Amino acid sequence: MSKTILIKNGTIVTMDEKNSIVRGDVLIRDGRIVEIGREIGSGDAEVIDADGCAVLPGFVQTHIHLCQTLFRGAADDLSLIDWLKKRVWPMEAAHTAESIRASARLGIAELIKGGTTCALTMETVRHTEEVLKVVEETGFRATVGKCMMDKGEEVPAELQEETRASIDESVALITKWHGRAEGRIRCCFAPRFAVSCTSELLQRGRRAGARTRRHDSHARV
Repeated sequence: MSKTILIKNGTIVTMDEKNSIVRGDVLIRDGRIVEIGREIGSGDAEVIDADGCAVLPGFVQTHIHLCQTLFRGAADDLSLIDWLKKRVWPMEAAHTAESIRASARLGIAELIKGGTTCALTMETVRHTEEVLKVVEETGFRATVGKCMMDKGEEVPAELQEETRASIDESVALITKWHGRAEGRIRCCFAPRFAVSCTSELLQRGRRAGARTRRHDSHARV
């Protein structure tokens, strides 16, 4: 079903080539901006009065872990390695598919409420598909990566991967999810960092990523 929204009387930050800021209305039809002007007729549109408000494009969050939303406040004031070993890795290892879904839903709700409409998110080793499902259900836009880690001291068993299996699972997720929801969902390789990845994983992941980019480029031509 088509939907029309009219945002009236706002201060519009257009983000055009001239960075124009204008006073007026924004007409949105079927998720697309179709007109910006003054005194646009409402017709059958849902009207939002933006008097005294700024109307601007959604923010983009370039570094987030939706799987960690539920951990907020549980791992403060620690150095990075202690933060990972003593708090974050054990909590990620305890995640179930259900808790991952809850964490992603809460994180996306908070992002949308704050004006963020797109994110790049690295998840944990298991249950990444649950996050992709939540992104699809909520209408959010995101690039999602399954965390890849095949080495590290004091890593819980639930987060330990074999190199080949880590790459194969990432490839399977990318094959299934990349470009879904009319391109709103993207899927990527997400090696955690050098401490958690063998050089073999990083090198194989780079080669697999290059093959994926070539395939994606051909698909878009």
